[in-house]
Amino acid sequence: MAFTVEDVQDLIRLLAERPEWRAQLRPLILGDEFDRLPRIVAELAEAQRRTEQRLEELGRRVDELAEAQRRTEQRVEELAEAQRRTEQRVEELAEAQRRTEQRVEELAEAQRRTEQRLEELGRRVDELAEAQRRTEQRLEELGRRVDELAEAQRRTEQRVDELAARLEELTARVDQLTARVDELVQAVGVMRVDINRAHQRLDAELGYLYEMRFERKAPSLFGKWLRKPRVVTLSDLDLVDEAEDAGKLDERELLELRALDLIIEGRDRSDPAQRPLLLAVEISRTIDADDVSRAVTRAKALEKAGYRARAAVGGRAIDERARVLAEAAGVLVRVADDLAA
Repeated sequence: MAFTVEDVQDLIRLLAERPEWRAQLRPLILGDEFDRLPRIVAELAEAQRRTEQRLEELGRRVDELAEAQRRTEQRVEELAEAQRRTEQRVEELAEAQRRTEQRVEELAEAQRRTEQRLEELGRRVDELAEAQRRTEQRLEELGRRVDELAEAQRRTEQRVDELAARLEELTARVDQLTARVDELVQAVGVMRVDINRAHQRLDAELGYLYEMRFERKAPSLFGKWLRKPRVVTLSDLDLVDEAEDAGKLDERELLELRALDLIIEGRDRSDPAQRPLLLAVEISRTIDADDVSRAVTRAKALEKAGYRARAAVGGRAIDERARVLAEAAGVLVRVADDLAA
């Protein structure tokens, strides 16, 4: 007997009136796979719930790591000396964090694919189950990586504490060394002052000794300009006393004459009549322009008192400026490199 359209309409009407018939016919029409579909969807929903729970836990761990990272960066800023090594560790942690975020993104992408596959239901159920298994495996791996990062963070903080203690110790030692250096600098400064004073005293003594030797040998040293040269003192010069009494010489000129290093008397070899001549001599180990100027001033004072006088300078050496000035002023120059005792 053929099954017509009218029979189909009657069957639909009967099924609408008899729900128990629909329940009996559903397995025959849809098969057993459709009956297992609600259970499979429930299992997938439970797996999704566990996934979200693991993600929440992972979020809390990441927040904890972020807080630990902030403390580490604060400590690193205080330890400039340990900056390079700490930054390297922080970069490694940042790289691990980046990989963690990348894994989370991959997990989110896997979850999106899971939701898409859930929409396909029957044909993709097995594929979704396998994807869920891989997701859980990755979550376990990610958990292990988070634990490793936490341990690495703990070691980093321990190392930073050790570096801080070491830096404090080094700072204390540097302070001690600085104090010691300051003491040494102060001691060297005192020694330098003492050495300078000793040099000044030595120069004064050497200068005085040189003047004594120069005075003792003056007649022979100036014999080329004077006949029968001899050393005289200011008290031997009566005209100076007379000029002082007569007011020809003022106090400044008298002081200049009293400060003369040496007065040599003799007859002028350059004068055809070989008249008497006084040499106003300034002695210095190194003759400079001031020596030449003083000799000229003091020779003029002797002339003012009534003597024929000429300026002269003597020493071991003469600088160029003094030599030029002496030649221009007609000052006699006697350089004696070495004077035997």
